[in-house]
Amino acid sequence: MKHIFIINPASGKEKNKESLIESISSACEKKNAEFEIYVTKKPLDAVEYIHSVCSANTSGEDISFYACGGDGTFCEVVNGVYSAENNKNVRVGVMPVGTGNDFVKSFAPSDRFLDVDAQLDAVETEIDLIDCNGFCAANMINIGFDCEVVVKTAQIKRHPFVPAKMAYIFGLVLTLVKKPTVKMKSVKADGAELKENCEYLLTTFANGRFCGGGFNSNPYAELNDGKIDAMYINNIRRTKFLSLVGSYKSGTHICPENESLISNGKSETIEIEFDSPTNVCIDGEIKTFDKITLSVKKKALKILVPKLREEAQKKENEAANTL
Repeated sequence: MKHIFIINPASGKEKNKESLIESISSACEKKNAEFEIYVTKKPLDAVEYIHSVCSANTSGEDISFYACGGDGTFCEVVNGVYSAENNKNVRVGVMPVGTGNDFVKSFAPSDRFLDVDAQLDAVETEIDLIDCNGFCAANMINIGFDCEVVVKTAQIKRHPFVPAKMAYIFGLVLTLVKKPTVKMKSVKADGAELKENCEYLLTTFANGRFCGGGFNSNPYAELNDGKIDAMYINNIRRTKFLSLVGSYKSGTHICPENESLISNGKSETIEIEFDSPTNVCIDGEIKTFDKITLSVKKKALKILVPKLREEAQKKENEAANTL
């Protein structure tokens, strides 16, 4: 088994990157694990690197790629592995050291993903992916308000005097002032016409449950149920939206009291035609489309989930008692 850690140097501070490299090297050397560390040099570099590694893996060696960064880094690694040749024996791990780390929040407690020792002993599970015009999301696709917050946050993060942890808050406030919406000519789910000439404040199309740094936007989403969990919030007033933020954060916003404001459902395919070119956020990556087709790729990716420390300790105690 080869462990390859892909680090995005743009995620976090330089000293954090150095500390992460030290932690990875120490843990792997302690376990005599074969490992490599690759620091990306440009956008989509992780995809190119993964393709080159997999193409050279003609022997079918087991390889684990770990995305060390935020959701954008994870997205690159996922797409690199999914689209690579010789990917049958390839797995994806994630070390959430970026600004947004929403995918791992579907696995409670998510802090175990920061434990390098636990990563090396992680267990494999299969999850679905959502294909969006040929680019895949493991967690979520956002269109509308949430997507524009990501766009604005990326702009703010370039400012040297704004702390990375505050960039999203500033992006949220500035986007709320503008309150952009998304206009759709038509929405089809599993081939049936669902909506026509509609306008929404925000929409989410989910595999995982969380977005925006911990908002439980799609509480009924499951990573391997073979369905896209869709949620639509109407173009409501700012004051009403602000009153929903608490429940949106906790995942209690989808309820009978909000039926006139929020709709949701599950399907295997969704087709959307926009009124004009529209930003689409695919696990943190921004792309612009006139129309999109979303489809589920069932159990298309092998994900590594670190074991809980308590579980590992319990097993060690049980083993000791049998001696």
